[in-house]
Amino acid sequence: MSKRQSEIKDNIENRDRIHVVMFFLSLLFMVLGIVIVVWIIKIQATYTVDERVIGLFRPTEQKHVETPVRGRILATDGRPMAISAPLYDVYMDCTVRKQEYEENGKSDAEQQWRAKARELSTYLSNEFRDKSADAYAKAILEGRDKGSKYLRIQRNIDLSTLQKVKTFPLFKEGPYTGGIIVQEHEERIYPYDSLARRVIGYVKEQNRIGLESSFDTELHGRDGYEWRRVTDNKRWIRDLDSTVVKVEDGKDIRTTLNVDFQDIADKALRAQINANEDIRAGICIIMEAKTGAIRAMVNLSRGATPQTTLWERENLCLREVGEQGSVMKTVTLLSVVEDGFVKSLEQTIPTNNGFVPNYKQDVHILDYQRETGRRDISVMHGFEISSNYVFTYLAEKCYGENPQELFDHIYSYRLGEAFDFDITGLGKPVVNRPGTPGWSKTTLGTTAYGYGMSVTPLHVATFYNGIANKGRMMKPYLVESIEKDGKVLRQFVPSALNESICSKATADTVTRALRSVVNSGTATRLRSAKLSVCGKTGTAQVVLSPEERKGSSDPYHDTMGRKKNQGTFVGFFPAEDPKYTILVTVYSYLSGKSFYGGTMPALAVREIVDKIYALDGDWAAEIRPTASVPVMKDNVKE
Repeated sequence: MSKRQSEIKDNIENRDRIHVVMFFLSLLFMVLGIVIVVWIIKIQATYTVDERVIGLFRPTEQKHVETPVRGRILATDGRPMAISAPLYDVYMDCTVRKQEYEENGKSDAEQQWRAKARELSTYLSNEFRDKSADAYAKAILEGRDKGSKYLRIQRNIDLSTLQKVKTFPLFKEGPYTGGIIVQEHEERIYPYDSLARRVIGYVKEQNRIGLESSFDTELHGRDGYEWRRVTDNKRWIRDLDSTVVKVEDGKDIRTTLNVDFQDIADKALRAQINANEDIRAGICIIMEAKTGAIRAMVNLSRGATPQTTLWERENLCLREVGEQGSVMKTVTLLSVVEDGFVKSLEQTIPTNNGFVPNYKQDVHILDYQRETGRRDISVMHGFEISSNYVFTYLAEKCYGENPQELFDHIYSYRLGEAFDFDITGLGKPVVNRPGTPGWSKTTLGTTAYGYGMSVTPLHVATFYNGIANKGRMMKPYLVESIEKDGKVLRQFVPSALNESICSKATADTVTRALRSVVNSGTATRLRSAKLSVCGKTGTAQVVLSPEERKGSSDPYHDTMGRKKNQGTFVGFFPAEDPKYTILVTVYSYLSGKSFYGGTMPALAVREIVDKIYALDGDWAAEIRPTASVPVMKDNVKE
């Protein structure tokens, strides 16, 4: 084979070898391509990345929540009764620069720091007066020796005090030399301390009461939040790709409470019961007659033992459901006058020695017969002396054939239901009407003088307010408006529970009877009040618990004959044109003594009325000239 032919053969063999290699390479790449495509499809369809791996490549994110400023609770004139304000806790890093001084042999600097710490201690002691200067110095210097980085100096100080503390020796050198650490937090502040605290209430974790609880949504506002991420140098910045919700501060609640009235009622009640350890509690309600606005609501009580201090522990005005005694005789009087059974308060009934069949004899009628020689008594006088016999007789005589008529009146007076109120927890009355398990042949008569049904003090005040308002019973309310930055967002207007519980003539007749109780009945201590008052006293025995009775079969007395009393005065003033309805009740511990509505409650009411009179110049008598002013001659020089 020639050389040329040999070269051609080699070229052909090389070409064929290349073709084979390229073929297999192409086949290999095609297979790899198919594998890659299949793998991509698999990843897209089924593969999930481990979150722990993602965290290594993605910056850490955190949700930052901004708490709104809680709204204020205001009195009717705008004075704040509950506000939120920033307070500050001051701590101290006692180890600041200590290591630097030790490493560099700066013993003089260390001694100077300790001297300044002793000087600081004197300032702290003078400012807070809770510890001596030596005690402060000991805590700081021991903290420095032991490496304390977070020594508590003082908590809950205001901004002005904080600014002053920052000027003290050592602290004025700042956190890196003086070691001062300041933490800010929001605190709920009640400027009038315990005044109306059960009405204002509070919100603490799961314990929520009063207006703070009932209007928590409005007061709280709306939380704001944003997502933040950490940078390479460990700083948190806002994540611009995330949603941001702006914080919305809480709204203000303007109440009907009059701070001056609340203070007057609180002090008057304390003055009557504070020194008497037999008294467990005392309450007061002042309500505006024409609107039902609550101007004051006082709830003072002691703990389980008489030695404890009077405090606003529970809202007895709303929660104390009980028999109210003789103040409920007005319910019967209003009903018999409205139904026409009693056409005149001077109308008389036979005395019958104070006895109505099936009922306990009223021995006071025997005294009346003996003193007057009469065998009849007027409805007016029976009301003045608060005779159980008179009202048992009227109930049996007028409603004995159809007791439901009287109970229809009771329900129309809204004494049989727990109506809506701005604070939750209004007790539900218990009325032993015909057909209920509590009904018996004597229930009608006992109900007529105040022992057949149990209601709250707020129910009683609302009923009397209906009489003061000439038969129109207003719904009690505590909140006037919801506001934001001084702008009224929602206004609450007065509303009626019953447009007419009686005619105006009936209301006037019963008002005259209530005025007579003050003038010549059981509430004569109020005759000297600076405004004319009309109302009714009441004394009731409280049903004891089985533990309190200790085996006694009498629901009102224990085995030693002791009982719990409540004494009440409820009425309105001025009698000629009622502006306010007032109720005062005192509650006793188990005691052998009796407490009457005509004593402590009436005295407290007189003080309250006199102080309210002094506040309002419209009630003051008109000042007329009673002397002549001498004519002054001109002093002109000639």
